[in-house]
Amino acid sequence: MGFNEKFRIITKVNNLGLLTTIVLTIIGMGIFFPRFLSPINIEILGMGFVQEAIMALGMTLIIISAGIDLSIAGVMPFSAIMVGIFLNNNFGITVSILLALLLSAFVGFVNAQMINHLKVHPFICTLATLTTLRGINLVITKGETVAGFPPAFYFFGQGRVFGIPFPILLFAVMAIVFAYLLKNHKYFQQVYFIGGNIDSARYSGINIDRFIIFIYVLNSILAGIAGIITASQYISASTGFGIGIELRVITIVIIGGASLSGGKGTIGGTILGILFLAIINNTFVQTGAPTYWQEVVYGSMLLIAVFLEEYIGVKRKGTGVLKRWREFML
Repeated sequence: MGFNEKFRIITKVNNLGLLTTIVLTIIGMGIFFPRFLSPINIEILGMGFVQEAIMALGMTLIIISAGIDLSIAGVMPFSAIMVGIFLNNNFGITVSILLALLLSAFVGFVNAQMINHLKVHPFICTLATLTTLRGINLVITKGETVAGFPPAFYFFGQGRVFGIPFPILLFAVMAIVFAYLLKNHKYFQQVYFIGGNIDSARYSGINIDRFIIFIYVLNSILAGIAGIITASQYISASTGFGIGIELRVITIVIIGGASLSGGKGTIGGTILGILFLAIINNTFVQTGAPTYWQEVVYGSMLLIAVFLEEYIGVKRKGTGVLKRWREFML
C-alpha cells in the first residue's frame, strides 16, 4: 500500500475519531450536565459559533488552495461598522448591507491582487490587511460604538424562520450549497488542483489568478456577512468585534481535516470542526471554567494539528507546510 493511500485512510480515521470524540463529549456532558442537551442550550451552542461557522466555509476553500486569510478578523468588524454607518445615514437596510458587502469584497480583491501580482505570501499580505483594517476601524469610529439601528435590521441576527434562528438557518443553507459545489462542480474542484500542485494546475489551463481572486473575494464577503449578523445581534458595531476569530476559524478548518499544505479538505470535515469547537466553548460555560483557558485550548489544538500536518507532509514526498510555503516565496 502506497503512502498516499495510507494518508487517505489516516484522514478518514481522523474524521471518524473527531466524530467519535464529539459524540462521547455530548453523551458525557448530557449525563453530568442535563441542561447541556436542552433546546435552549443547543440554540446557545449554535448561535455562539455561527459567525465562525460562516467564515469557516470560505476559509476551507482558501486553505485547500494552500493559502491563508487572516484579514477576516478585520473585515468582520469593518463590515459591521460600515453597515451601521450607512444605516445611520438613512441608506436603507438593503442598500446598507449591499454596500458593506461590496466594501468587504474589495478587501478580498486587494488581498488577491497582492498574492497574484506582487507575489506576496498570503500570510504576510492578509496580516498586513488585518492590521490596516483595525486601524481604519478605529479612525472611522474614533474608538466609539456605532449604534441606533432600525428595528427591522435586528432580524438578521435575532430573527427566526420556522422557529429556527435566522443565522443558523442561513449557515445550514450555505453549508449545503458549498458542500454540493465543492463535490460536484468542476469550477470549485479546481481548488484541489491548485492546492495540490499549482504548477500542474497552471499547465492544465486553469486560470490561477482569476480563481485566487474568486476565493479571496468570496471569503471576505462571508466575513462581511458574519459582521452584519453580529451587528444585528448586538444592535451595535464595535472595533472589538472579531478579536482572535481568525485563529478560531483556521483551527476549525484544520481540525476538520484540511491541510495547510493544500489540496485536501471538505465542507463535511469543517462542519465537524465547527461542532467540536462549539461544544468545547459551551463546555467551558457549563462547567464554569475560566473562559480565558479557551484560547489556550484552541491554540494548543492548532499547534498540534500543524505539527502533525508538517510531520505527515514531510513523509509524504517532502510536501510539508513549511516546504510548500518556502517554495511559494521562491
